[in-house]
Amino acid sequence: MTNSRDLVYLAADIAAAKMKQRMLSVFIASLLAGLFIGLGYLGYLHVARETNKYFASLVFGTGLVLIVIGGGELFTGNCLMTLGVFFRRFSYWRMTLYLLMVWIGNFIGATSLVVLLELGGADPSLGTMAVLVSEAKIGLSFSEAFFRGVLCNILVAMGVYMTYASGSVPGKILAAVLPVSLFVICGFEHCVANMFILPYGFIKSSDISFLSLLNNLIPVTLGNFVGGGIIIPGAYYLIYKR
Repeated sequence: MTNSRDLVYLAADIAAAKMKQRMLSVFIASLLAGLFIGLGYLGYLHVARETNKYFASLVFGTGLVLIVIGGGELFTGNCLMTLGVFFRRFSYWRMTLYLLMVWIGNFIGATSLVVLLELGGADPSLGTMAVLVSEAKIGLSFSEAFFRGVLCNILVAMGVYMTYASGSVPGKILAAVLPVSLFVICGFEHCVANMFILPYGFIKSSDISFLSLLNNLIPVTLGNFVGGGIIIPGAYYLIYKR
């Protein structure tokens, strides 16, 4: 297990290694990550319908587990790449372009799951749940969505960050699932999860517009970046920089 001081430098090394990947590889991995998060959300809907959101929140974390163990590029987790900027491994603008590509790939991957569900004849009750959840999300003000996004990615980024400390699969799973389940229980906002649920609600209800989707995704994305790209990496950089 990596200690706390070494972990911040390991995270910066991982960020630098990510920047050396082929862009096609990054894009494909981001498609997978969007799909995996969507599948985790889909599992959450199934379980929440039959039991309660507390147990379902553990199922939601399956999406991040698939990414951490199998591989994938997730926008919220990659916000930690600012550590590479802080340690001068690469420029802010290179990181911004990288994150933009990942965000787009995540969006396409997550919305592709919605299309596959429709083609596969998904349970209509799931669509009803998606509409109810989407209506609640688009009803948030800009500031509400932003700050819920900040809080969400403090947890998700910490989950990803802690997976770097473990060399075992069970350790990585535990590190990924617990923070994710906490953000779900608390009702915080995750932009990639919303890339699945909002389009799902959009195709099921004429009352949900494309503009309303953007009115949620934009502040949530910004909040996610502040939480996972500034607060968490910024704090650990200041604590452990040499």
